[in-house]
Amino acid sequence: MSTQTLYQSLLVGHLIGFLLFAGSTIASFFGFRQLWKQYAIDAGRAATVLQAMSGLQVLLRTGVGVIIPSGIGIMYLTHGVYGEQVWFRIKFALVLLVILNGIIVGRRLRVSLDKALKDDPMAVSKIRQRALRFHLVQLAGIFTIILLSVFKFN
Repeated sequence: MSTQTLYQSLLVGHLIGFLLFAGSTIASFFGFRQLWKQYAIDAGRAATVLQAMSGLQVLLRTGVGVIIPSGIGIMYLTHGVYGEQVWFRIKFALVLLVILNGIIVGRRLRVSLDKALKDDPMAVSKIRQRALRFHLVQLAGIFTIILLSVFKFN
């Protein structure tokens, strides 16, 4: 296999991983919107929506699991040439922030929401605002990553 073919294969894998990651984040955003609509009708239905959304986490983790090794492979094949460029450094920092935000804030938010739906209806409105903020940060980060990857500002 030639270096060019390997590079293109890694790039395809990187894009597929990013699509899984971004797509599951977008689906989660719309899933949460549906959850709030169902919660207004019946809290039990909201818990069902939340349970149905749990499959998105597998896609998200798979996406991250593909992004990281393919990105490392691309950097290896290009001898780190992208690492010297300003757009890439910003993109890399954003990718780390989006992933960490998902792990730290997103996971905690989901656990809090699960408990609140079962035990504490008063906490649900606070969680709703935090969930909206979380998703807006994630979506803005993803949009900026795409923007930087396409235009490659220096």
